[in-house]
Amino acid sequence: MSFLEKIRKNTWLVFFFISISLIFFILDPNIILKFFTKNSTIIGKVNGDNISLKEYLNCFQFLKRFRENEPDHYLKNDTWKLLVHEKVLNQQAKKLGIQSTKEDFWKAIEKQSIYSKIIDFQNEKGKMNMKKFRSYLKNLEKIPSSLDPKIEAEKNIWFYEKNSIPKRIIAKKYVEMLMYGLNTSFIEAQLNYKDKNQFSIIDYIFIPYSEIEKKYREIKNYEIYNFIKKNKFLYKKENLRTLNFVIFHSYPSLDDEKNMNSEIKKLFNKFKNYNHNSIIVSNQSEKPFDSNFYLKKNLPITLQHFVEKNNKIGSMYGPVKDNNIYIMAKLTGKKMVYNSVLSSHILISHKEAIRFSKNRTKEKAEKIAKKIYDIVIKNPNRFNSLIVEKSDDVINAKKNKGNLGWLKYEEQNETFKGKGSFDFFSLNNKKGTIGLIETKFGYHIIRIDNIKDIKPVYQFAIIIKTLIPSKKTEEILYQKVVQFMKENKSSSLNTFINNARKKRYETLFLKEIKSNQWNIHDLNTELDKEIINWSYEKNRKKGDLKIFSTSNKDYIMVLLSNIQKKGYPIEEIKNNLIPFLFKKKINRYLYNIIKKNINLEKIAVRFSKKINKSYKINFYQSMIENHTEPKVVGYAFSSKLYKTSKPILGEKGLFFVRTLKRFNTSKKLSYFSSEIESLNASLRENVLEKIGNVLIEKSNIKYYRKNI
Repeated sequence: MSFLEKIRKNTWLVFFFISISLIFFILDPNIILKFFTKNSTIIGKVNGDNISLKEYLNCFQFLKRFRENEPDHYLKNDTWKLLVHEKVLNQQAKKLGIQSTKEDFWKAIEKQSIYSKIIDFQNEKGKMNMKKFRSYLKNLEKIPSSLDPKIEAEKNIWFYEKNSIPKRIIAKKYVEMLMYGLNTSFIEAQLNYKDKNQFSIIDYIFIPYSEIEKKYREIKNYEIYNFIKKNKFLYKKENLRTLNFVIFHSYPSLDDEKNMNSEIKKLFNKFKNYNHNSIIVSNQSEKPFDSNFYLKKNLPITLQHFVEKNNKIGSMYGPVKDNNIYIMAKLTGKKMVYNSVLSSHILISHKEAIRFSKNRTKEKAEKIAKKIYDIVIKNPNRFNSLIVEKSDDVINAKKNKGNLGWLKYEEQNETFKGKGSFDFFSLNNKKGTIGLIETKFGYHIIRIDNIKDIKPVYQFAIIIKTLIPSKKTEEILYQKVVQFMKENKSSSLNTFINNARKKRYETLFLKEIKSNQWNIHDLNTELDKEIINWSYEKNRKKGDLKIFSTSNKDYIMVLLSNIQKKGYPIEEIKNNLIPFLFKKKINRYLYNIIKKNINLEKIAVRFSKKINKSYKINFYQSMIENHTEPKVVGYAFSSKLYKTSKPILGEKGLFFVRTLKRFNTSKKLSYFSSEIESLNASLRENVLEKIGNVLIEKSNIKYYRKNI
């Protein structure tokens, strides 16, 4: 019944309807429950529409089920972004009267939902069987959640999908409406095609900027400041905060390790003498008990070496400490199996099975299967004829006479792990052995046709425990943090950092932070956004210190060393202005040494450069000297033939160009369908990006958290 794991495998479908890239969202994503006031049920607003705590939790738990291995703070980021995104698009859609109907809902379930990709709900043609899916929903509603946590998880997934799909449909309709009619014209495709097929042949000389005299390449500070002074209106400084960090890592102490070693020894002895292995693993280990048997080569390398010398049931491995992780294992099972089994089957399906071909009840299918099983047990020679007569695996029956091929032990999957005691790989199975099992496909009468390659398989009970700091160790660390803060509260930035380094604490120095950032480079914790928000609070002042505690008990001390309000960002201006001033200076330099009537040969002599002959270039690629040089290409297609250009200031150096020939390789004009398709994809991507930016920019978005 449980489809939880199959649903998990289709994670990407969760985001199918969210077609605009989430990169547009420059909002606070770090909504963490501890930030909310105790009585608040509203965590934010988008243009006056509430985002409730319940919505947030439902979305977060939904993502959590599919992305178990990702840190919570990433999931919280994506939860907030998805909710805001959904609200903004739905608001715009409703303004235009766009609605979602029941027909839209079931169509979305059938074609584009998580469930549509699960084989269990598909027919023979791979399309979703809605009758089977509705039957699944009815059964899901009948089964009490208390019977199985997986059932509860499946119910929660369906509850979330049922409520969120209509919103996604509306958002999708809105986006599709915006895209309707947004197509590349035939003329544009024609021009793009011509750009690809029009070429110029040129001779040219390339002089890298690095080879030009140093005095013309250097830009002095006074030149920059003079230019800024004359052009003040062009420059404005952005809002920035400069943060510095001292990180106090929480590590277990020697006493913690000593106590843990003592506990591990006691646990090892208890584990060694304890008979209920699954119980002790469930109670003591961070990983659940695994009842499967594995070939030696599929065991972890350490256990592979272990079973070479210790293959008696009850043999103990460990305890072994790897970093702060303790591992111990007990060999709880060993048996010999056939590694490869060749088999055939007769399938009797029913309407509750996957890809059923007969609309019979399950009870009737079971009766038919047992009857056939009794016949072939008494008379095995009838097996082949009954495959053709009775098997519902019709294609396989005709093509392969019911043969399922060789199945290897290490490749076994859930297909034949059905109800019943028949074990494919058991040494009790001789050639011709016949068994009856039930799987998700129906009832199978199985015949073992061949067996080979006997190998041992092993079962281990494994206990894994991690050494973590004790409460006493955590308290000592906190006292050190508080003491360091007291000692450095009024220190200069350099003293603050140097004192931290003397004590061998980790430091991050001079991080410039924008208010709309989500993460702090090199820090990357779940607290990044909280720290950024703190630094931008109205009452913040230069020199403020604050201690933050991470989920793994580390402490981060943050020093706000600079507050830059809107004005003139000199360093950033320099980065943008230097190339511009540099090219102006080069122009003056060239004007003084090159006369009006120039030719390529004289320039080659003047700069001791070789002329690059007969180089082919076009607009589409615009590549020359391994760089994109649009100015050079523009000249090659617009100048008079055989005329040498004035110096062209390219991306990486100076060019002098002489165009020799232009030609076209395009074939007779056609409909350019591939050109139109390619340009449409690019056009829509660009438009969607701009729409996303505008919608977020124009929205009034608020989030609520209590003051810390």
